[in-house]
Amino acid sequence: MRGADTDFRVTGLARFSGDRTLDMRVDGNVNLQLFGGFVPNLDARGPGVLNAAFAGTVSNPRITGRIHVDGGSVRYGDFPAGLSGIKGDFTFDTSRLVFDNVTGGIGGGQILLAGSLTYGGGPARFDISATTSQARIGYPIGMSWLAAGNLRLTGTAQAGTLSGHVTVDRLLMAEGLDFSSVFGGESGTAGGGSTSPFLRNLELDIVADSSPTAQLQWPSGSIQTDASLRVRGTWDHPILLGSIHLLSGDMSFRGQRYRLSRGDINFVNPFQIDPVLNIEATTTIRQYEVTVNFSGAASHLSLSYRSDPPLPSGDIIALLALGQTGEESQLRATSGTQSPQVGATTLLSEAVSSQLGGRIQRLFGISHFSVDPSYVSDTAIQNPGARVTISQQFSHDFIITYSTDITSTQQQVIQIEYTLRRNISVIALRDENGTFGIDVVRKKRFK
Repeated sequence: MRGADTDFRVTGLARFSGDRTLDMRVDGNVNLQLFGGFVPNLDARGPGVLNAAFAGTVSNPRITGRIHVDGGSVRYGDFPAGLSGIKGDFTFDTSRLVFDNVTGGIGGGQILLAGSLTYGGGPARFDISATTSQARIGYPIGMSWLAAGNLRLTGTAQAGTLSGHVTVDRLLMAEGLDFSSVFGGESGTAGGGSTSPFLRNLELDIVADSSPTAQLQWPSGSIQTDASLRVRGTWDHPILLGSIHLLSGDMSFRGQRYRLSRGDINFVNPFQIDPVLNIEATTTIRQYEVTVNFSGAASHLSLSYRSDPPLPSGDIIALLALGQTGEESQLRATSGTQSPQVGATTLLSEAVSSQLGGRIQRLFGISHFSVDPSYVSDTAIQNPGARVTISQQFSHDFIITYSTDITSTQQQVIQIEYTLRRNISVIALRDENGTFGIDVVRKKRFK
């Protein structure tokens, strides 16, 4: 029999009546797509060399021999990663298919497969172990894990269990990730709703730890973490138990860089993913050090804040939203700017910046890009135009910011900030009027 990547010979006999005896032999080259037709949702491709003997009866065959694969690929249903470059032997031992030194590529890393598939005498059962030094797996939707470890898949096609231990080196989150769909609660399907009955019924029992250099990354921030988690539940409805400690890092929001002071994310709900957060981040706005604290369950999160030097709550909110205190906002309002419009234009600014910022930052390699329709200059401009702000952080202590009004090339601000120590920084500024100035800021805390 010949076809694409197929050229094999069949010899022997098979009786389909009476004792239904089998005594056949198959030798030659086969296309792995032939085997994919026997397993629903399995997409197998590539060449293989088959040498096998079939004995027993049609209803209870005994198969001996092997399939040698060199360069095959396999993907199953909605599973987030497939195998490529498969190389090794699959040995038939009467009622088992044994994986003999089978290797392949998965998610940019290498994987070693061992175990067996038992058939005959009831439903087929599998017991397969996988070991990888490092692989990237996209699960759930919007997340990508860089991890290494050992996993074991056991059970049947109707009831399987995936267990083992993995060490996570990096977790990447996509821009615009909807956490309500990932941490979907009782009605959410973090896996995205698999179309495969096998994956829908797959039980999880995986212990996950973080490596010493593990990081949580997304387009506007990066945090070093120390995590110890256990993944339970099913493929479509995973449950996390354990904790993630946020050690250090920073993130960007509305043009401000927030430094993580401390943080803990605890997964304690055994019925749904609803972590308890206690995160504190600090930023410096107009020489005020503002600390924001998020605490409580993710579904009922509360926010508190404080500043140094101390400011009233209203001024801190104005400082976070508008980059100026309430007193400064009132002074600008009396100079001719309509203050009721500030809230709406601030929301517009955030919407525009979130759509454009991430793409432009990736394209040009800059740290921050934003379009701010709510900008009001220090001068009494009745109809200010949109302001574009570009920041580049060359190191953790050196930042250059350029801001301009697109309707006037003269309305340009250039600021260079260099942090000498944690409590001492030098700020060089060229304002809209072309005036240059240098500020040396020293902070000291009195107890």
